[in-house]
Amino acid sequence: MFYEMKNLKLHVERIGQGQPLLILHGWAGHMAPMKAVFEPSFTSESTIERIYIDLPGMAESVATLSVLTTDFVLESLLEFIQAEIKDPLLLAGYSYGGYLARAISAQIPEQIKGLFLLVPMIEPAHDKRQLPDVDWFYETAICKQARKKSDAFWLVQNEVALDQLRKHYGLQKSIAQVPVFEKPTLILLGQQDGTVGYKDQLKMLDDYPRASFAILDMAGHNLQMEQSQVFNFFVKNWLERCEKNG
Repeated sequence: MFYEMKNLKLHVERIGQGQPLLILHGWAGHMAPMKAVFEPSFTSESTIERIYIDLPGMAESVATLSVLTTDFVLESLLEFIQAEIKDPLLLAGYSYGGYLARAISAQIPEQIKGLFLLVPMIEPAHDKRQLPDVDWFYETAICKQARKKSDAFWLVQNEVALDQLRKHYGLQKSIAQVPVFEKPTLILLGQQDGTVGYKDQLKMLDDYPRASFAILDMAGHNLQMEQSQVFNFFVKNWLERCEKNG
């Protein structure tokens, strides 16, 4: 289905019924890889409605190029939440989607019941990120297998849209400092993540006093595929904590 708003046609897929869980993919991605890794945590009896989207300007979500910035993406997601979800929701974001999820939870904390940040991008400027030297990891079987799985989801993107968005990659208002979020949180990082790293994310630990925080060995930016069993365990634990929190 599509949700239409000014300057945007947002591609959305909703699965199941119950507590809404909005799941945001990463940069130049789309919803299919997120469905592949999240859906194994649910059954037909699950009381959680999974809401997958293609971010504005990516995959099937078409946006007006002249307005396409990360601020526009954030504003569009907030509008979608208020118009189509309304109820308190759980929120998960991968990489660039984690950057957006963090901004959303800072703006409407009262509406977010739980937050999951999967290898979140924290520093928009690539040259300012603290990245580990992990060339050796790219040659390991576990990394190559995960990359092969990831490549299977490769999708031709609108490069013009991505180029426009890349010019305005960071939010105008920094989220280096956000209000303390005191609800069940999960933060998963890869010790061998050469894309966003893990050291910059340590700075935000005090912002999430109810976070389960893990840095996994033999895990890079495809942590959810490289360490799928651990990923599934933490996701289920986070969902249980969110449910018990009411």
